[in-house]
Order: sequence, then structure tokens, then C-alpha cells
Amino acid sequence: EEGNSLYEHDPYGSVKQASEQLTADQLDSYKLQFQSLAFSRIYERITGRQYVALYGRKHAPKSFMWPADYFGQQFTVTTKETHMLDIPPDHILPKVSGYGATQAQREALNPYRDPGSLTLNITVLSVAPRVFEIRNFLSPSEAHHILELAAGMKLSRSTTEASGGSGAISTEPATTRTSSGSWIARSRSPIIDSIIRRSADLLKIDEAMLRYRHKDESELAPDDNGPICERLQLVHYAKGQKYTPHHDFTFPDTSDGQASRFATVLFYLNEGMGGGETGFPRWMNSESGKTLKVVPEVGKAVLFYNQLPDGNYDDLSQHEALPVTRGEKWLTNLWVWDPHG
Repeated sequence: EEGNSLYEHDPYGSVKQASEQLTADQLDSYKLQFQSLAFSRIYERITGRQYVALYGRKHAPKSFMWPADYFGQQFTVTTKETHMLDIPPDHILPKVSGYGATQAQREALNPYRDPGSLTLNITVLSVAPRVFEIRNFLSPSEAHHILELAAGMKLSRSTTEASGGSGAISTEPATTRTSSGSWIARSRSPIIDSIIRRSADLLKIDEAMLRYRHKDESELAPDDNGPICERLQLVHYAKGQKYTPHHDFTFPDTSDGQASRFATVLFYLNEGMGGGETGFPRWMNSESGKTLKVVPEVGKAVLFYNQLPDGNYDDLSQHEALPVTRGEKWLTNLWVWDPHG
């Protein structure tokens, strides 16, 4: 059916038939699906969008969301996490605690970084979905530092962590994603810690939410002490490799708080390859039906939201890594969850 991406099939045929085969908890979930379908019809009639989440989400995202009112709209963010102009020697780059770099570790970076503050320029590339480009988010030295870390890692076929920072892993079929990758924790080096802090400023999220928190920080998230982001995913695409169109949001279980990936930030580590663009095939515009393509540039970041302000998942946030036709492509992903569902 044209314009419809949500179809339903009842394997039981009726509540009576289902009640004879399901446990009480399973039957409750079965009935919830009907409530969700009924709600989705009302939601589509009012908003023109299909309700992709499961009915019963109690909260819209609590985290800040940048508006996107028109193409080319611009915003700025000022951060104290300035660019690294050079990479310090190894003895200044020890692993840091899961609670973040100490003041001494951070101050040891000062002779190697740009003094003062850094202004990040944010440009709207797409309104629906909300996609933003931030050039020079990383300095060339920072991109090189991540690539140096990659040189000491064993890359395997790319995987996806199942939940924020949990370490659980899921894998996609080889025909869907053909890249290789690994994971980089914030604690890997003070420079990675600084990049995560800068990302928090971009997202207007307290940086403490992207690490483990001390007792005096418990008011930020009283029910959970863990980070709301996953480790940085380091990804490598060789010639011919790709990632077909997919979503970053996860479909929640009915028994949990329905937390999900709220925002994705991509960081490009190299440029000059053939192909390899990040594509948004379903973006809405009045001039073209072609895919929105973001060309990799060293240090460029791309931010997009996987949820809408009302809490629904943004079906239009579907994206892809187009095949590399020449050379190779390196990037990292930062996935941030909204803990409030």
C-alpha cells in the first residue's frame, strides 16, 4: 500500500484464541499491540506521520533537541574543550577512570591545545529528519590520534551494542553491513575524554551523563549511575564496502522504560575517498527525490536525531553508508540514549 510502512498480522485471529495459547504476561503484550495500532491510526490522522514506537511511552525525550526550521539554518555552540593542535607524548596520555579524566590529566593537555574557547558552527542539512553538519568538530591531530588508536586494534566485522554502554553486542547480516570496526571507550585517553566532553556541549547534555557519576552527581540520574552513551564505535570501510539503509533507534521491550537511542553523532576521520557518503534516502524536500548525501571531510561531525520531540521514533532518520568506490573510509559513531524514554 502506497505511503504505508506499517502492516499488521494477527497470528491468533482473536483474543479468545490467543488466551488459550499465551501466558498472562504474553496476553497483556498481545493486547497492548492492538492499543498501539489503534493509537497509531489516530496519530497518523493528526500528524501525517506513522507511529513507529510502541504505544505506552510515558515521556517525550527530556534531552535538548536543536530545532531545524529551514535548510541552511545555523547555530553556534561555544565550548572550553578546544582543539588539540598536537598530540602529547604517551606518558601524558594514560587511560583515565570511568568517572572521567582528572583535573591533573586535563591540565596536562593544555600546552598541546588551542587556548581559550572553541566555537562550533552547526548547519541544518535536513529538516525532516533533523540532520546537522558541524565542520572542524575534530582537529586533524585528534582525528589522527583516533586513527593511531585504530592501528593498535584488531578490527572485526562491524557490530552494534544493544544498549547504552551495556557491552551487549548484536550483529547484522553480512549483506547489510560489510565494514569492519572496534570500540573505543571514553577512558582510553584524555583526548577521547575531551572529545566526549565537546560532544556533550554540542548536544547540550551535562558531560557527567556520558560517564559514570560520583555520589554528589546522583541527582542527574537518580536511578542509574551509568553513561547514557555507548562507547565510540570505530568503523573502517574498504573499497566496495557499505552499510545499507537502516535506523539507529531500537524497538523497546514492553517491560522496560522504553529507553532508546536518541541522537547519533558521526565523526569523519579521513577524506578524499570515492563514494563513502552518508546518505539519507527519505529526507523530505520539495526539489528532489534524490538521497541527501553528506561527503566525508576530516574532522566533520554529523548530528541527527532518531526520535521526534513527541517521543515517536523518526522513521525518516533512515540512513546508509554508500559504497566506497576508491580508497578507504574511517569514522566513529557516538550513540546517545535518552534515559527517560
